[in-house]
Formats: sequence, C-alpha cells, structure tokens
Amino acid sequence: HNAMTMRRTVGLFSLLYALSASRTDAFIAPSTRQSSGSSLNLSPTDLSTFATAATDQLNSALSVVSSDVQKFEELPVASRIAAAGLPIAAYLAPYLQPPPHVDLSDERVRYPEKFPATYELSTYKVPFEFGDAAFVRPLLKQTQLENRKLQVAYDAKKHGFNAKTFHSKVDGCGSAVVLAKADNQWFGAYNPRGWASLGGSRPSVAAFLFYKPLFGKFQKVRVLNRGGNACASDLFDKGIYMGAEGLVVPLDDTRSVRSRLGTYFEIGPNKRYTLLLRAGEECQLQELKVLVGVYEKGEDIPNSGGVIDLGLY
Repeated sequence: HNAMTMRRTVGLFSLLYALSASRTDAFIAPSTRQSSGSSLNLSPTDLSTFATAATDQLNSALSVVSSDVQKFEELPVASRIAAAGLPIAAYLAPYLQPPPHVDLSDERVRYPEKFPATYELSTYKVPFEFGDAAFVRPLLKQTQLENRKLQVAYDAKKHGFNAKTFHSKVDGCGSAVVLAKADNQWFGAYNPRGWASLGGSRPSVAAFLFYKPLFGKFQKVRVLNRGGNACASDLFDKGIYMGAEGLVVPLDDTRSVRSRLGTYFEIGPNKRYTLLLRAGEECQLQELKVLVGVYEKGEDIPNSGGVIDLGLY
C-alpha cells in the first residue's frame, strides 16, 4: 500500500476499534452507562465528548503511522516486503533485482541484433511479470526486447486464424515473439523485424526459432547465413513464414502449421529437423499468440516500418 492507503486503513480500524462497546465506555461519563454495558443512551454533550476523544486518538495514531510510513517508503522494494513480513517475499525476490549492468562500450549491448542470436537463456525477470510474457522472457537475452515489458498483440483463439486479421494486430509493433503450441509442445520464433505488410522479406541475422521439450528448458535454433529470409514474407494476406519452411503458419482460416529445419534455420544441437514432434507432418495448432514490446506514446518503435539489413535499430 502507498502512504495514503496505509493512513486510511489505520484510521478506519482505529475508528472501528473506538466505536466498539469496550472502547466507547472509556469516553462516556459513568452516569450515562446502562448496566448492560453495550447499549448507551448518549446526549449531545456525550457525543461531542466522544467525537473529540476519538479524533484525538486518530490524530495520535496517524502521526505515528505517518512517521513509520515515511521510513518504510525509504526502503528498497525488496526490503519493504521483508519488513512487512509477507510470506511471498522469497518468491518475489528474483523479480525485484535491478536490470543487468549495461556496458555501452560493448557493441553487443548497443546493437544486440547486429549479431547472431545467443543460445543462452536470460535470467532477468521483469518485476511482477506473469503469464505469457514471463514464459518467453528467458528467450530474449541479447535482443531489443530483453528488458522491455511485453504484451499480447495477437491471440488466434480470440482474433481468429486469419492472415489479414493477424496483420491488423501486429503490423507496426516492431520485433515480436511468436508463441505456438501443437501436440502439447511449445515452440515458436523471434522475429526481430516484425511485420508491416510491405511485401517481400524482412532479413535479420538475429532471428531464431525455438522449442521446449516436455521436460527441460527452451532450445533455440538460429537462422543460417545472414538471415536474408528470416521473415520470408510480409504480404498483407500471408501468415507467418519464418524462412520459407522453418516455421510456416499460413493463417488461411485453418490451424495448420508445418516446420522444416536445415535450409533456412539450423537443425540445432539436438539435430532436430523440425520444431514439431512429428517430422514431415502438418500439425494442428492448439495455441498461437504474438507478443510485442510495450512502448510509451510517441516513443520510437524500432523496425515498425521498412527495414535495412544492418541489424541496427
């Protein structure tokens, strides 16, 4: 709670406590108390006396609380939780760490997508981030979305498996994470250039695909060569084409998905020739979402329009 909420909360409970029969007795003259001790016949003078005493008590309590709140608010967030004695302190601790140290002299920090994707997974957690955004966060090490908040721009279950609808939701949003599920396995792609319905391809050496075994961590597979066909199609009426065949979701009002690795995207350390569980087969999607970065109004969104093959943003 912020300071105002805490003051109101303490004030409310102080008043309720003062209004209880046992506390009210202390403010009322003995001559006005009835034998039951719980039902009172108060005169205007008694009410005035009671109001004055209750107000003094509240002001006294609030002065103490105000001092404590000021001290409390000066503490780091993690220390506030610990001081409050909340049982979730241990759970929240990893989410309250500051972002990793940024060395701007390192070109990989300044322009992370000028280089091929790293296989490493990020350990950084955005404070109080849950759901799909938290699920894909480990994949975003050395990307422009690594420390940026995420939101779901497109959800096929809600918006439909239609290419034009897909583009209406994601065009101009910048780099994006495709998160899909088929045969109870999660997989997807990171498209550093996003979509803009400008036609042609959107190249990037930093693009990658990924899959998650039923038991285990995410595994990335990087784009081959310079990533000329990382996003092979940006036509307004075409779906998701990461490479000509690396990950293809036509979005032709069906849930079909297919994947073939080795031509445009590597087969990876586990020597898999598909992101899917069944090689050489077309599968049906259970889930399909696209997550993009959250930007302030007026903030520049990298790669929201036309792109050049430099990896800079």
